[in-house]
Amino acid sequence: MATHISCAEPYCPDLRKAAFKAAEELKLSYHKTGTAVVINGPRFSTKSESRWFSAQNWEVINMTQYPEVVLARELEMCYLNISLITDYDCGLEGEVAPSSAQEILKVFEQNLHNLKNLLFKIIKNLPEQGNCICSNAIETGRFI
Repeated sequence: MATHISCAEPYCPDLRKAAFKAAEELKLSYHKTGTAVVINGPRFSTKSESRWFSAQNWEVINMTQYPEVVLARELEMCYLNISLITDYDCGLEGEVAPSSAQEILKVFEQNLHNLKNLLFKIIKNLPEQGNCICSNAIETGRFI
């Protein structure tokens, strides 16, 4: 028997709603949609790669989310991505210079306070009983 888990919508809709509500309550800047590209790390992109990612209209470039999101779905776990934006990849040519690891770490540390508050608020906003697509991923992905 083969099983193919759908990742068309990789993140839990209930967790997403809780995160949006929490961000609004905390008056944090956030984006409801976006496209992430996952690169093999740990490393930063080349300028050529960064130009290509931007040309594809991919908003977030990172080294996580895959394979974690697929493995969580296979375990029928709810999963949410919260990206802490720290820099413009290797810069935006002619506009923004590449960031150093020290500059990125500084911005990341500044984001941690907001992240902690957001996570506590998300937990408070979670529904008592989940009824999302995550809990039946195996059943809906199984070929008989």
